[in-house]
Amino acid sequence: MASSTRFAHIAVPVLGLLFFSACSKSDARLENLSAGISKDSVMTVMGVEKPQRIDPFLIDGQFVEAMYFPQPGEADSASVVDRNMSPVIVVDGKLVGWGWKQWDSIAAEKKIPVVKE
Repeated sequence: MASSTRFAHIAVPVLGLLFFSACSKSDARLENLSAGISKDSVMTVMGVEKPQRIDPFLIDGQFVEAMYFPQPGEADSASVVDRNMSPVIVVDGKLVGWGWKQWDSIAAEKKIPVVKE
């Protein structure tokens, strides 16, 4: 009985982690990005000629571009809602961050309004 209890203490968290990681919509392409690369290099890494959308901002003399990329293989209208896409942020032509955590942080710092849902 003790071994089945020990198994349950290990199996339940592991299965939960697997379930949540399978449900997450992480974009594997983002793992291949490196801060400081050019905008053209970002397009090459993301495997597209252009993003779904680019939101440009001129903030304190810096040209900030938030580029939104749909998840690979996704083309329906739900997949191109902002929070279902992968944001990549370029400042003055150089990559500074990617993913929602980074974009939310940069946007807050520069006082750029970002859709939260």
